Amino acid sequence: MLNRKGLHPTQVVAVAFTATILLGTALLMLPASAAPGKTTRFIDAFFTATSAVTVTGLGTLDTQTQWSFLGHFIIGSLIEIGGFGIVGFAILVGYLLEGRISLKNKMTTGSEHSVASSDVKSLLVNIAKMMLGFQFLLFVFLFLRFLTHYGYSWQEALGHGIFHAIASFNNAGFALYSDNLMGFARDGWILMPIAATVFIAGFGFPVLVEIRDRFKLKLFALMKKPAPFGMTSQWSLNSRIALWGSFILLTVGILGIGLIEWNNPGTFGPMDPLSKGLNSIFAAVMPRTAGFNSVDVGAMNPSTWLGTEILMFIGGASASTSGGIKIGTAVVLFFVIFTEIRGEAAVNIGNRRLPRSMQRQALTIVSITAFVVIGATILLRLTTTFNLDQILFEVISAVGTVGLTTGITTSLPDHAKFLIALLMLFGRLGPIVVATSLALRRTTRHFEYPKERPLIG
Repeated sequence: MLNRKGLHPTQVVAVAFTATILLGTALLMLPASAAPGKTTRFIDAFFTATSAVTVTGLGTLDTQTQWSFLGHFIIGSLIEIGGFGIVGFAILVGYLLEGRISLKNKMTTGSEHSVASSDVKSLLVNIAKMMLGFQFLLFVFLFLRFLTHYGYSWQEALGHGIFHAIASFNNAGFALYSDNLMGFARDGWILMPIAATVFIAGFGFPVLVEIRDRFKLKLFALMKKPAPFGMTSQWSLNSRIALWGSFILLTVGILGIGLIEWNNPGTFGPMDPLSKGLNSIFAAVMPRTAGFNSVDVGAMNPSTWLGTEILMFIGGASASTSGGIKIGTAVVLFFVIFTEIRGEAAVNIGNRRLPRSMQRQALTIVSITAFVVIGATILLRLTTTFNLDQILFEVISAVGTVGLTTGITTSLPDHAKFLIALLMLFGRLGPIVVATSLALRRTTRHFEYPKERPLIG
């Protein structure tokens, strides 16, 4: 039932994502999308389309052998559209054609990218420029490496370079190889550019814009020219949280995964020290949530799985192609707990005080996401034969739109594939968007009940 004013902007986003997934499903079911001699069932096409649009990377079919060139093109296009934001992409096209953006579209795009509506016009242009710019840089690296070192034809190098550049910046773990990127485990010229692109994309577009603008100001200062704009000396709180949080999680991930897997014969054990270090960095970056893997995740130590699950649950920064509850949410929740332990009244980060509404939002996001993870894990444990560690890893990977797997995705029964697909869609839209989309009306209470403090703890 809809109100008289039509769909809420967040509901438009949900409908747009769902419609694009269904369109992608139909396209992937075309005989021309599959490799010669292959057919694609609806559930597998639906799963793949959902994984691509939600920029996850989980797959029930072998991406290399199942799909034709057209299939790979469709998957890459769905990843690009999903990464940009379906609604944002449509509005940008309309803006380029008409030269304007309506207020309603500003509200819709604000819901999709978690930014103020007044910044939507410049944000959309910046998103397009940055996405294409970073993808082009990574494409050049990969194209030259494939062409010169691996002997690919220029057509193969071109196709593989473009596809993996799109997948990397959009944090989607799709690769055109049956073993993902395990064949490049000792090639830092492949692993490090991809890892750097994934890591940078995880900062979020507002942070990248601020980095770019501050860099421009430095250049104007060096050239002793007046700058056409100004900025405060202090970085925004959002950028400080995203940058510091990203580097702390990266450092902890490198040390934790590297130490645990250093002598594991199934992963880092047979490698030389340099390759072990490179793969430690790669494995720590991917849970942000790209989902590429250079070693067999199924052979990792269960302790590494647990650490990776924590990183996947947190994800990257807000307004980025990353999934998870987001670094900002995790940091806010940490400071809420820290403030309560210290007995202070207000939650402060740095020299800024957080509004109470943001504290409640962080608690809501974490609670909803945890509830979904627990519920899906219990359901799959009761209806499949996989063990708890495997199922929990798969569920968090789907909710965090990561794409890493212990190897069970291709063996999932149909009902489990459908559930995992729904989890990927939930993870891409976000708990708050999902909750708002389902709330068809707001109830305003014109009175308050008397206070009473129940016992807790």
